[in-house]
Amino acid sequence: MFYTLTANPAVDMTVASSPLIPNENVRAGSASYTANGKGLDVSFAFKKFGIDSVALGFFGGFTGKFIVDETMNLGCLCRPVWIDGVTRICAYINDGEREYGVLTPGAPLTPQYEEKLYNILDTSSDMGCLVVSGSVPPRTSKDFLANVMDHAQARGADVVLDLSSETLKELAHKKPLLIKPNHHEMKAIFGVPVNTDDEVRVAMKMAHEAGVQNVLLTRGSRGDSYFSNGEDIWYAKREFNIKLVSSVCAGDCTLAAFLTKWYNDRENVEEALKLALATGANVAESVGLGDFGRVDEYSKRIAVRKLERK
Repeated sequence: MFYTLTANPAVDMTVASSPLIPNENVRAGSASYTANGKGLDVSFAFKKFGIDSVALGFFGGFTGKFIVDETMNLGCLCRPVWIDGVTRICAYINDGEREYGVLTPGAPLTPQYEEKLYNILDTSSDMGCLVVSGSVPPRTSKDFLANVMDHAQARGADVVLDLSSETLKELAHKKPLLIKPNHHEMKAIFGVPVNTDDEVRVAMKMAHEAGVQNVLLTRGSRGDSYFSNGEDIWYAKREFNIKLVSSVCAGDCTLAAFLTKWYNDRENVEEALKLALATGANVAESVGLGDFGRVDEYSKRIAVRKLERK
């Protein structure tokens, strides 16, 4: 069973407006409110592919209740840790020309709340893979994510990480099954750009030497990605353009789609990359996760090649 952890979930408010003008009120054309958080998005995407998962996280106040209720309404299992304070609200504004994001910090954690999560991990006998995604709240213990990995791996579970560059670098030695950095994070971790195949080869080699077993490198609006298992590297690129509505959930759904095809069949890299890029593209042209209505169509328009070994 897949488990996902969102330590710092949010209610996302996505707004479409006319161009923003400093010191002026702008009337929005539309606004939507969705239960979000990177790990939650992975669980929601799994559900759209017919895969059950258990969503873990810290939730508080009326916004926390909204997220847990929405998660359950979407058919996902949820084991919340309830905390004091109010789960954050984040705003994403598209004014027709640019996209803006205002991310709030979230309610602080205490060691007592962290211990409650560790207890859930310790008693989750069906946990085969834990996907840990997103930021952590204020006052979180410095070793919180390292402890999360220790508790999950002690249960025999694989761990997948989609975290900030600094945290990925710190946790690489714990041998996560997979990390999913974007090109900015990859450069920040290893100090090399990833604009060409040769540069990607260098960065991937450094990631594996640091302890990471597999790497799914995404490059956002470029519409392409690389995957390395330590022996071979594949490159995938979509052969079509999209009209961006919101990129907020696209990376999370890309990860879920990849795991859907690859986790139980590690040789199925090409199909996994096709589904991943198609899903990310369809989500980026939607509010929230959208309906995945064009994923099958888009999957047929993704080109994949394996890089020559050097």
